[in-house]
Amino acid sequence: MELERKLELFRKKAKEAGLKVTPQRIAIYRELASRSDHPSAEELFESLKDKIEGISLTTVYRTLSSLEKAGLVVRVPTLKDKVHYDAKLEPHSHFVCVKCGAIYDIDIPLKQPSAKLSEEGFEVLNCTLLCYGTCRNCSSTVTNGQK
Repeated sequence: MELERKLELFRKKAKEAGLKVTPQRIAIYRELASRSDHPSAEELFESLKDKIEGISLTTVYRTLSSLEKAGLVVRVPTLKDKVHYDAKLEPHSHFVCVKCGAIYDIDIPLKQPSAKLSEEGFEVLNCTLLCYGTCRNCSSTVTNGQK
């Protein structure tokens, strides 16, 4: 049900942004919105290539670019070269594992930094925190003496 609500909102916002709501755009957004692993364009393409006839990696890249420009998806910065995407637009933060590359949503209150910046005359539109480190899975591997 949550995914259907996101798709309805996506259709509405895409039209407001002047984007055509094509079957390929809906499929790419649906795939992204249904995942919590913050996939790259390549990962989305791999998931969709057998589901959507004639889809190409170029189409996925172009679609993600147009959706990002329209404010319908966001990039998640990482230390690696690949760009990852997120359909969750509500302010939230991320943890990026430097060993395996996994990206996790984290719930950390960001009111204090926003309030402090506002006090100093900055207009805060969005505040996010990006943490880098070792995830639970990679940390437990190191803890158990494995590499």
